[in-house]
Amino acid sequence: MATRTPAGLVEYRTHYRWAVVAITGLFLALLSRFFLLQIVRGGEYRQDQLSSQQRSERIPAQRGLILDRNGVVLATDVETHDLVMRPLRVRNPERTIELLRRLLHLNDEDDAHLRELVSIGLEQKERYAEIVIRRDLVSHHSPVASVKLEVLDPPKKTLWCSQCGRNFDQVDESARTCPRNRRHKLRWNEHRTGAVCKNHGIEFTAGTACPHDGAVLRQRSYTLRCPETGTYYNNEKAVIDAHLYEMVGFEIRSSRRRVYPYRNVLAHVTGYMNQVNRKDLDRHGDTYAPGDRIGRSGTERALEKELRGTWGRRNYRLDRRYKGGPVLELPDPKRPDVPVIDGTTVRLTIDVELQRIVQKAMRYHRSGAAVVLDVHTGEILAMYSRPSFDPNLWSGRLTAAAYRAAKANPYSPMLNKALTAYAPGSVYKLVTAVAAVDLGKADLIREIQCKGYYEFGGRRFRCHNRFGHGPQDLIHAMSRSCDIYFYRVGEEMGMEQLYEYATRDFGFGRETGIEIAESVGVVPNKDWHRRQDRVWMPGFTLSTAVGQKDVRSTPLQVTRAFAGFANGGELKTTHILKQLEDRKGNVVRVVRPRVVTRYPMTAETAAGLGDSFWRVVNDEHGTAFGARMDGIEVSGKTGTAEAAEHKAGVSEDVAIWLKDDHAWFTGYAPSRKPEIAVTVFLDHGHSGGKAAAPVAMKIFKGYFSRRTSAFPLDPPREDEALPNPITAEPPQPAPGAVNKAPIDL
Repeated sequence: MATRTPAGLVEYRTHYRWAVVAITGLFLALLSRFFLLQIVRGGEYRQDQLSSQQRSERIPAQRGLILDRNGVVLATDVETHDLVMRPLRVRNPERTIELLRRLLHLNDEDDAHLRELVSIGLEQKERYAEIVIRRDLVSHHSPVASVKLEVLDPPKKTLWCSQCGRNFDQVDESARTCPRNRRHKLRWNEHRTGAVCKNHGIEFTAGTACPHDGAVLRQRSYTLRCPETGTYYNNEKAVIDAHLYEMVGFEIRSSRRRVYPYRNVLAHVTGYMNQVNRKDLDRHGDTYAPGDRIGRSGTERALEKELRGTWGRRNYRLDRRYKGGPVLELPDPKRPDVPVIDGTTVRLTIDVELQRIVQKAMRYHRSGAAVVLDVHTGEILAMYSRPSFDPNLWSGRLTAAAYRAAKANPYSPMLNKALTAYAPGSVYKLVTAVAAVDLGKADLIREIQCKGYYEFGGRRFRCHNRFGHGPQDLIHAMSRSCDIYFYRVGEEMGMEQLYEYATRDFGFGRETGIEIAESVGVVPNKDWHRRQDRVWMPGFTLSTAVGQKDVRSTPLQVTRAFAGFANGGELKTTHILKQLEDRKGNVVRVVRPRVVTRYPMTAETAAGLGDSFWRVVNDEHGTAFGARMDGIEVSGKTGTAEAAEHKAGVSEDVAIWLKDDHAWFTGYAPSRKPEIAVTVFLDHGHSGGKAAAPVAMKIFKGYFSRRTSAFPLDPPREDEALPNPITAEPPQPAPGAVNKAPIDL
C-alpha cells in the first residue's frame, strides 16, 4: 500500500526547486557579468582606472617682448593679482568684509559692491566655485597707466572721503593758484569749500568736510605714485597678504597680463590681445584652449606665433602608497613632459621718441595718419594714426561703455589710417609724370597751356586754380600742382598705361611688405570698372591721372613711392619688423628689405622732378611755400583729394567736417641728400599745402633736431662719385634755343 505525501511537503519541495532555479539564475547572471567585466572588458576598465589616476596640465610659455629699434619696451607681461573667494571654505564673511573695507579704504559704493559679490558667491552650489572679489590689486604697477609705480618717501598724506572716495589736499580758501604748480589756477566752487586745479584736475578743500557730499574727511597716507598720471596708491596686495590668515576662504590668485607702457602713442603698431573666440578655437583648437589670449591686431596679431612661443605640458600620475596616506604626484614614464619654449622678442624698426614727435605734431587735427620711412632701408621709423586708443583697456579690461564709445566715435579710433586706402589727390602725380616722360608723352621743356579748365567729352575738367596757370612745363606744373597739364598727358597715355606704371613700378595697388595687415588700395583700369559692374568712360582716365575719383592708396604706399624716388629710383619693401631675438638677446632672424623694382626714369628726368619737388616747398609759387622752414631743405608734394561723404546720425559739426577734402603732403629731407621720407594724411583736412604740409614740417624739424651733425645742405663736390640724380641741376635749353610752343587747350 503506497504512502501518500502530505500536501504541505509537496508545496515545500516546489518552492525549494523554484528557489534553486532563481539562485542558480542569479549566480549565472553574476558570473557572466564578472566574466564580461574581468575577461571581455577587463583591459578597457584597467585603462580607465589608469587614466583616472593620470593628470595633465598646460604650462604657459612666457610671451615675447616687443621693443622699439633702440630697445625700449613697447609691450611686456606683468604679474597681476586678483582676490578670489571659495564659498565652501568661507568663515565669518561679515568680519572679512569689514576687514577689507578698512584695509583697502573702500568708499560706500565699493563696499556695497563687495557685499553684493560675496553674497552672490555664497549662494553658489558648485563645490569648487571660485569667485573673483576684486581684480587687479595694486602691487608694483599702475592699474591705469601700466607703468611701474614710484615709492614715496615720506608717504603722501591727503584727506579722504569715505562716502565718495575722493582725495583732497587742504588749502586756504583765499588761495588762487595750485600749491603744486603756481602757474596753474584754482577753480573754486560757489561756496568756496572746494577747488579744482584747472590744468590737472587735482581737487582741494578748504575745510574738513567733503565739498561734494559733506562727509567728514579722514587723513590717509599713500606710499606709491604713478609717474604718468600723478595718482597715488598703496600696495594692496602686500596689505592683504599680511591679513590673509584672518580671511578664511579668501586667497590671492596671480596671473600675467599684457601691458603697453606707451598706450595710445603706439596702439596701432603694437595692437592688443584678448581672449580666443569660437572661430579661433575651430581654427587652432590644437594650440589654444578656452580662456587663452591671442593677438588681435597690429604686431601682436601679425607675429602671434613668434611672440606666443610653445606652451608646455606636465604629465603625471597620482599615487597613494598606503591607505589614508597623502596622494603623491609622480612622473608618468609612459607620457613624457612637453617642454616650454618661451616666445621670441620682437624688435621693431619704430623709434618711439620719433613716434611721440609725430603724435605731438598731429595733436590739433581730428583724424589722419603720418608715416616716416628711412629712404635707404625702407624701414618704418614712425607710423601714427589719429585718433588712437589705449590697448591696455582692449586687452581684457574693456568696459561696455568704453566699447560703445569707441564704436560710436565718428573719427574711427580703432582704424589704422596709415594702412587704410584713401583718394591720394595730387601726390599721385609722381606716377603720371614718370610714366608720361618714359612713354614720350611729356618732357621737361614742353609746355601745356592752362586756362583753368580742360574741355573733354563735352564737359570741363577744372584745375584747382580756376583762373589758370598759363603755359606750364612739367617742372612748374608739378610744383604748382597744375591739374590741366596732367589731364592732358593722362589722356595721351590712356588708362591702361597709367595702371601698368602705378602697379608695376610704384607699388600702388600692391602690398608693401609690412608685416601688419594692410589695404592694397585701388588702381582702376577698364577691367576693374567691369568687375564693379560700371560702364567705363574715357573721362575716368583724366581723374586717375591726378589721383582722384576711384584711385585709392594708403599713406604708407605714398611714402614708399616717394622714398623710392628720394633714394635714386629703387622701390623697396617696407618693414616694421627689424629682427627677432631670443630671451638672452641673441639675434635669431634679421629682416632685410629688398629692391622690388627700379623706376623707369633717366638721371635727367630724376633731376628735373627733384627740382620740381624742391620748388613745391621752397619756391614762392609752390603749393607748400607757406610751410617752409629755415635750416632744413625739404622737397615734397601736396595733395588735396575730393572726399565729401555723408553719415547718418552724426552731429552738425561732424557733418560739416565730412564734406571737406582730404589733405596730403609727402616729402623727403634733406633735399640734396635725403635721409627720411614723411607723409602726412589728414582725413577731411581741407588743404594739403595749408594743413598737411605744416604738420610734416614739424615732424622733419623734430627728427633733425635730435641730430648733432649739421644738415647736409651744401651741393655735392665735383669729386663725389655717382651723385644722387635728384641733386643734379635740371636740364636747360641749349644756347639760342627756344621752348616748344605751348599746346593751347
